[in-house]
Amino acid sequence: MHRNRLLLQLKTTVVLLALVGLFFVTAQGALAQSTGTHRVSAGETLATIALRYQTDLPTLLQLNTLANPSLIRVGQMLIVPTAIAGSGRAREFVPLLPQTPQPTRLYVARAGDTLAQIATRFHTTPAHLVELNRRAPTARLQAGEPLRVPAAVTSSPPANTTLHNSLPVPGQYYVHVVQEDETLATIADRYATSQRRTRELNRLADDRPLRPGQRLVVPPLSYAELYATAAMGENGVPEYPAIPTPEKWISVDLDHQRLYAWQGNRLLKRFAISSGKSATPTVTGVFRIWAKIAAQTMQGGSRAAGDYYSLPNVQWVQYFYRDYALHGAYWHNRFGIPTSHGCINLRNSDAQWLYEWASPSVLGTGWHLTDSTEPATLVIVHR
Repeated sequence: MHRNRLLLQLKTTVVLLALVGLFFVTAQGALAQSTGTHRVSAGETLATIALRYQTDLPTLLQLNTLANPSLIRVGQMLIVPTAIAGSGRAREFVPLLPQTPQPTRLYVARAGDTLAQIATRFHTTPAHLVELNRRAPTARLQAGEPLRVPAAVTSSPPANTTLHNSLPVPGQYYVHVVQEDETLATIADRYATSQRRTRELNRLADDRPLRPGQRLVVPPLSYAELYATAAMGENGVPEYPAIPTPEKWISVDLDHQRLYAWQGNRLLKRFAISSGKSATPTVTGVFRIWAKIAAQTMQGGSRAAGDYYSLPNVQWVQYFYRDYALHGAYWHNRFGIPTSHGCINLRNSDAQWLYEWASPSVLGTGWHLTDSTEPATLVIVHR
């Protein structure tokens, strides 16, 4: 009888171990099915990644065995909860959350500072500082130069946070399941979207063919791409198919060398401009003014190449992407013709009106970097 009781206990233990093993395998399978990977891009933080995938910091810290949410690097692969899920149908709507910019604060460079030293001090990378400040990585820091640096991230921002620089794109995102013999070109054509944006969004290598069964996120056209197809009206104003915001915004038509200042769908002003020459083209895309200064000296080019320039007292400067700016140009009168090194030149009087009208408002003559206290004016540059 004692032997029978031992056999019964042994069988019960085996059954329990089997059930535990089955639960463990099932749980592991569920975890594998409900997680994916995310490659960290410049400017991202663990908090913004958590918001994008509709999760929180503790979950990401646990999934990736991280102790400090501030110590992630560009290019690092993170385990994340699956953000894009569905039935695998060819056209499935995917609502993507706007990415939240990293909280920043102002740091004024001191004599002898380098980007690498400042990056170490604020637990980030030089590449991240370059992206935050839209500056050339090789440009020497000047004593007194203001820099945006990461602020401490203490908690995940709420999911319903509305940011002044988030801009919904017209149209919808879709998940497309790649079929036999499909290419990125045929898929982009099918959805009337951009090959470039689809490639960037899915981090596809230029020379790597698509696999049947592969799932791609297909984006709508950006405003810059959408506006590039707009017809020019008889009144000399492009007939834009969609208005991006009811607030102040600026459109720059490079093909016609014109800048338009808008309030919602109401045109306030139009100006002739001089954008970048073919050798130094102006960047296209959707941007926001990130820095303003009433006057500065601008230098660039190369003495060896014969295109070096040094221009004192360039007025009414508004940076919208890295070192691309809207500003006055007193040294030429070739407005309506591409002439610049990439910036958008205006007559000084026109540049002053635009500077005083565009947000953020500026008092004084020093540098002013934008922050969340006042929405920065949207700038859409298109062909």
